[in-house]
Amino acid sequence: MNKIALTVDKRSETGKGQARRLRASGKAPAVFYGRKTDSIKLIFDVLEFRKAIEQAGTNPIFELKIRDDGTTMSRSAILKERQIRPLDGTIFHLDFLEVFMDESIEVTVPLEFEGKPVGIDKGGLFQVASRELRISCLPDDIPSVITVDVTSLDVGQSIHVGQITLPKGVSVLQDEGVALATVATPKKSEEEVAEVAETEQSE
Repeated sequence: MNKIALTVDKRSETGKGQARRLRASGKAPAVFYGRKTDSIKLIFDVLEFRKAIEQAGTNPIFELKIRDDGTTMSRSAILKERQIRPLDGTIFHLDFLEVFMDESIEVTVPLEFEGKPVGIDKGGLFQVASRELRISCLPDDIPSVITVDVTSLDVGQSIHVGQITLPKGVSVLQDEGVALATVATPKKSEEEVAEVAETEQSE
């Protein structure tokens, strides 16, 4: 699990005008959604956030230091949503969702396929059906990636959600019968198809 310390400030002003002023000064608005408390409007430094997120892996836990009139309170959270302008990558807004270290949360983690399927040497084509998996676990147990060994896959075989090895403390939230990757049967070439057709006609 990755943890990121991020200092933010509580804000009282709202509206487009205030948001434009914040962005002009290198900051942007955010909201912290408490699971057992009211939400808190925040201000964060965009450059500080970018530096922190670039060093983090998948699904980091943010240790937010929320400053308010000389006092500071700490809250743990995950990044629920990040609003970015596609044209230039400008960060417009962040949504943080509170987490408790002793309560499971639902997250999506990337899959990494490892090994060369035996079916490839037989002409098969390795195809990935999904590159991520929805799981549930305690915040401390969130894996940065789940590795899936596909070495034993032969032509026409698939590996399903229920067949992969999950890290300790992690449970899957998807149907175990869902295929994640397969080695497709090689397609016959046009010449092979023509030969088969000629053979059938001559018979």
